Order: sequence, then structure tokens, then C-alpha cells
Amino acid sequence: MTKKDNTNAPSVGDDAERGQRLSSARLRAGLTQADIAKKIGVSRQHISNIEIGITTPTVQVLRDYLQACGTDLAEFFYGPLPVDQTPRQREYHRKLQALLENTAISPVITKILDSFMTSTQSSLTNVVQPIRVQAQRARAQKERGRKQT
Repeated sequence: MTKKDNTNAPSVGDDAERGQRLSSARLRAGLTQADIAKKIGVSRQHISNIEIGITTPTVQVLRDYLQACGTDLAEFFYGPLPVDQTPRQREYHRKLQALLENTAISPVITKILDSFMTSTQSSLTNVVQPIRVQAQRARAQKERGRKQT
């Protein structure tokens, strides 16, 4: 997957790229996969699967993983916040951080973000499927045409 030209958009990347970035963050924090797994309450194998791109983490697991490494979602996706932010950008980041830290609504936000991530992954898969579906429909129409004549 190619990176977007818009530098303000999050770098979504594929699962393997995200896993490599997570692994790098973990190593910079001086932690092992077992350390992370214990801190966030998942198996070491689950952490390994995330880091090699087999598994996509939920937003909650991703957030907890990054917290254990001493960073957060905003910095992971956007990089360090620029010092020359406009007041509007600062307000946007403050509100986003407040939403993610609010324990009352965080589960709802997490579910929304998980659904969004799932839908974007399936939409990337669906880009290839319509061509195959169209070919199957064309063959089926040909077969119906032959049977009618």
C-alpha cells in the first residue's frame, strides 16, 4: 500500500508495516514481547502475531500496547505533534485525546474505530472482488443465453 500525499492523514499502512512499527516502538522502550503481553493482558503469541502482521490489533490492544511503550495513538499515527500547530489543530488534538482518555465514552469510540478499521480492510479486499464477480456474472449470462437458444 502506498502512503498518501496528505501528510496530515494517519499512515494506515498494511498489517505487516504496522507490526514492524509496533515492534520498533517496543524495542525502543526496552521491552520484550512477553513484557508487553503481561502489561496488556494478552498472550505473547498474540503480540508476535500482531508484530508480524498476521493479526490486526483492536484499538484497545493497540492503545494499551503503545501506552506500555510510552507513546500514544496520536503519536503512533501522526508522529510527534508539530510545535507550529494552528490553534484549530491544537484544539482538534486536545479533543481527540480527551475522547480517547474518557473512560465513559472510550469503549464506544473504540468500537467505532474498530468498525472503521474493519470496514477499510474489507473495502480494500473488495476492490479486487468486483472484477471476479463481474466475470462470474458474464459467464452465467452466457450460459443462460445458450440454454434459451
